Amino acid sequence: MKVPMKKTFIPLLLLFIFFGQTLAQDKVKTAETAIKKKDYATAMQIAKEFLDMDSANTALRILITIESNNVVNKEIFEMIGDAYAKQKVVELALMNYDKVEAMDSLNKNIKFKIAELLYKEKRYTDAVNKYLSVIAIDSTNTKALYSAANIFYLAKMYPEAALFFDKYLTYEQLNGSYLKAAKSNLESKNYQKAYDYAHLASEKDKAEKDVVKVLAVASAWLGKYDESLSYYGKIDDTTLTKNDIRDLVNAGRSCESSKKDSIALIYYGKVLSIDSTYKDVFWSVAILNYKLANYDTSIQFFDKFLAEKPNFEPAIRFKAFAYLQKKDYEKTREFLLQAVALNDTLVDSYFWLAQSYKAVDSLGRSAEMMEKMISICEGSPSLYEKQLYDAYGFLGQMAFDKKNYSAVITYLGKALRYKPDNLSFTFMLANAYNMMKDTENAKKYFYKVLSLASDRSMEYENAYKNLRAMGELPPKPPRK
Repeated sequence: MKVPMKKTFIPLLLLFIFFGQTLAQDKVKTAETAIKKKDYATAMQIAKEFLDMDSANTALRILITIESNNVVNKEIFEMIGDAYAKQKVVELALMNYDKVEAMDSLNKNIKFKIAELLYKEKRYTDAVNKYLSVIAIDSTNTKALYSAANIFYLAKMYPEAALFFDKYLTYEQLNGSYLKAAKSNLESKNYQKAYDYAHLASEKDKAEKDVVKVLAVASAWLGKYDESLSYYGKIDDTTLTKNDIRDLVNAGRSCESSKKDSIALIYYGKVLSIDSTYKDVFWSVAILNYKLANYDTSIQFFDKFLAEKPNFEPAIRFKAFAYLQKKDYEKTREFLLQAVALNDTLVDSYFWLAQSYKAVDSLGRSAEMMEKMISICEGSPSLYEKQLYDAYGFLGQMAFDKKNYSAVITYLGKALRYKPDNLSFTFMLANAYNMMKDTENAKKYFYKVLSLASDRSMEYENAYKNLRAMGELPPKPPRK
């Protein structure tokens, strides 16, 4: 006949519980007898057995009875501390552990027990100080080094975390420690160590996103921009946060200073993908796009910048230059006039304003701008040779067209100081002197025309004819 399993199991379980309780009671009685005989070693051994069986309450009753007999023993205090720790009575556990530590200041085991309890109670400062006291005794204790480093890391005390991770990794490796060491050194601005540790971490897990991020950031700070961008390319821009902006902006600024304009724009683009209103990069994005001939984008970002600083003259001026490159002369003039109204001391503003007027045949206004530009340049002629040459040449040509020969002589004479071999200016100057009846200077410049011009050119023919009329040259032989 089969006995049902369920009906058999319950009596057996009750039987085991009964024998277990009976055995425990017997052990407690044995411990009590031992204490009466002052056989504390036996009683402590029984208490330890109860502790090992997680019967902390029973163990504690035995241990407190021993202690009440004025037994001063560090093992007793440690076991009492262990029993209270199992019961989660933290302060009493710590009090007994402290007694042990007072009796044995070099006891690393008790220091670890204290530190671990403090950590569980989120008393991180006290916990890390206890781990540091272990390190003071044993500088190569990897458990204490890692625990201290990890607490500093969680507390965002990155320089301290980096220091202890470095020490820990000298002796041992633990999964995740390379990454934490890399992050700690990154936050501590020790970019080379961050880069090195991140590479070691990547050997374990190349796809780990945090490892890739550290490599991207550290590479940029180390000037390895191509490598940095290759890592950023593995990061979805949508996962970047405002905490990443500082590193991206720095990378962009560094690229700008290294004349890597296209790469700088990529970093700034990532900044704007995080926060499209991040105005601190608007100026850089505008200028870089201008330098790269992306004039529409440049204008767009100058507008964004000017929305914040509407009277910032350089932004208005460069916006005008962008329109000039697009050959939109109306807009060029509009914004250059605004720029000049804010700062009327800049040569370039007047120079390009004059060019924009010239482009639409507003020659009178162009001449007016050239005159204003000259008044600025003449104070430092060596700095503005090109501008002065263009201005004097333009004004001289206009004067020649208007038959204002005295002005031609003034302007073109000054232009030829910068480029003495300009045939057109020399020719006009010679004719101006001739019209003013200044024969000596007319001869001088007509002879110069002959030296500069091709003998079949109009200028050569005219100069030869005038010199012959002055009795200077014989008739030219007829051309074959």
